[in-house]
Formats: sequence, structure tokens, C-alpha cells
Amino acid sequence: MSTALYVDTGIQASKYCNVGTFAVLVFDYCITLEAESQWVWHRKWTFVRSIFTISRYLPFFGIGMTFAAALRTQYYPGESCVEYGRVSNVLHILSILATEGLLITRIYASWNSKRLLTSLLVFSVVCVVTSYILSDTKLVPISMNTTPIYLPNTIGVDIPDPSDCLFMGGRNHVFNYAALLLYEVVLFCLMLFIRFRRYKHAVGRLQRTFFNDTMKYMIGIIFMSSISILLTISPPATWVSITDSPQIVVHSVLASRILFNLRESERRSGTQPQVDISEIQYTGGQLRFEDP
Repeated sequence: MSTALYVDTGIQASKYCNVGTFAVLVFDYCITLEAESQWVWHRKWTFVRSIFTISRYLPFFGIGMTFAAALRTQYYPGESCVEYGRVSNVLHILSILATEGLLITRIYASWNSKRLLTSLLVFSVVCVVTSYILSDTKLVPISMNTTPIYLPNTIGVDIPDPSDCLFMGGRNHVFNYAALLLYEVVLFCLMLFIRFRRYKHAVGRLQRTFFNDTMKYMIGIIFMSSISILLTISPPATWVSITDSPQIVVHSVLASRILFNLRESERRSGTQPQVDISEIQYTGGQLRFEDP
């Protein structure tokens, strides 16, 4: 016989938010499908196209699993949601890593330094490993089968969470968001340095599109990561899962749109890339931008 899972305002709000962001992802895919068919489908398979495809389509599986978990209202004896949650988390992480891979290729294309590329890859690995280690500690409360929360003017109330099937995350995810925030801030500063050090006098259409869109992407991720940190630490524990899907949707949507915008700018400027790296050409260690 099934048992109804605990629901309060925070859990219900988290469910609404995650279902809503899944709808946003589907809607954005529908309105950008024509651009994808025009700028991606006819091109040969390269490293960049591969990670773009992962960042574009993997979120549907990861957020789809979150969507299904949000719709759950019953728990059946003997059922376990632990592995389901782990797979969902892995898909979320891989989606973010794929979009960040696109960002790294952009920075590499603008500087063409294997040493810089190696440093960025090592830095990203350090951020991921460090956040994973910290999230496995007890520096912040984490979700257990029985999660104590504290309501105003009351003592602690135990919320039953059988086999981790309750739609409620742990505050330990704050370390993942903090690592992502640090990573984006470092890359943002690096991109500013490249823009004003190496391409100070580059004023063509393609240059503006490349740097402006990259900056907008990183600012968007920095803003979303900051919001996620606040929403993971500040509200009651039942509100924590509200940040699960929005982070992935922002990554996927922005990464797709800046690539489509770059391809469109290439067409308008009449530039044809010679090297398929971030779909931008470079010559002699510098991006080669040309206007018609």
C-alpha cells in the first residue's frame, strides 16, 4: 500500500519551479530548432559540435528525471529513490560540464595557448573535485531519511523522507554552486584581460558578437550561481530543491543561443572559419576577424 509523501509550501514551490523551468527548456528548444538546423545540423561532426550536442540535449534527460521526481506524490514500501537521485545529479553535472567546455574552447580560440588550455582544464577538475569532497562533509546539514526542520515558534519537527523519495535536497549543494561561481569569475576576469589586452582595437561585427555574448553568458551564470547559493543557504530546508533545474536550463539556453548568434554573425560579416574550434578561426595565435 502506498503512503503519501510530506508536502509543505517549500516543497510545493520547488516542484512548481522545477516543472516550470523544464517547460522553459522545451519552449526555448522549439523556438531555436530552426536556428540549430541551419547552423549545426549540416556541419561535420567535430569536438565542438559533440559537446554542443551534449549541452543541448542531455539537460532534457537530467531535468526530465527531476520533472518526474517533482510529480511524485506517493511512496511504495520497499522502493528506493537513492540511485535515481544519483543518476539525476550526474546528468545535471555533465550538462554543466558540457556547456563550460564550450566556454573553454572560446577562450582557447581567442588565445591559442595549449598551456592556458591545460590550466583551465586542471582548474575545472580542481573545482569539481573540491566541491565534491566538501559536499560530502558535514560542514552544512545534508538530507537524511528523517530531515529535521525548524518552524517559527516551534521546536524541531521531523519530516519523514522514506528512501530519499521526498522532493527535497541538501544544503551541501552550496559547495557546487560556490565552485561554479568561483570558476566563472576567474574565467570572466581572464576573458576581460584577453579582450582588452590582445583585441583592444578589434571593432568588427564578429569581434563584438564573440566577446559580448561570451561576457553575457558568464554574467548570467555568475548571477544564477549567486541566486542558487542564497536559495540553498537562507530559506528553510524544504525550499532547497528550488535551485535544481534553473541552473541547468540557464546553462543550456545561453550556450545554445550564443553559438547560434555567433554563426549568424559569421554569415553577416562574410567570415568563413578555417579552423573549427569554437567555430571561429585563428591565425598565428589570434582570432582572425574580417568584415566584408
